Amino acid sequence: MTQQRNENIRFLRNLRAVRDYTSDPIPDEVIRDLIEVGRWSGSASNVQATELVVVRDSAIKQRMSELGARPAASAAVVLVIVTPGNTERHDLEVFDNGRLVERLLLAAKAVGLGSNIATLKEEGPEVIKEALGIPAERRIWTVVTLGYPDEAAHKARPKSPTAGRKPSEAFVHWDRYG
Repeated sequence: MTQQRNENIRFLRNLRAVRDYTSDPIPDEVIRDLIEVGRWSGSASNVQATELVVVRDSAIKQRMSELGARPAASAAVVLVIVTPGNTERHDLEVFDNGRLVERLLLAAKAVGLGSNIATLKEEGPEVIKEALGIPAERRIWTVVTLGYPDEAAHKARPKSPTAGRKPSEAFVHWDRYG
């Protein structure tokens, strides 16, 4: 492998979920850069149906945290992913959501931010749609939390017994499954 390819693969492999952030704000121009990456994310049939709501309001972020998206409380910014909620395009909306989210997470890493993906639980999507003025027929799939990682909080966290990755032999099937 070339050095550049090694660095690119290392960049992609080292994306981590950040759960604790510092109180430092993110400059608007950085948020705009991330939005621009999201805007250029691919979509099924190039429909570009996903939308973002940029949330900086601390009360709404706290409410998101209480509704299942725990990292939202300390994040500087939360991006709420919204799709049309078209039941006929359900699978495509799921696909588009995933593509957009992964690009936003990688873009955040590229500009030195930490990020995480979360979902709102139970009545969470409806509560947050109302709080943000999102039309009832739209769907909130996920939220992306953004901020500067709080390294001290990360180091203080107990290590998960399921941390790490299984070996590629347990993950990949060559030519045939099984």
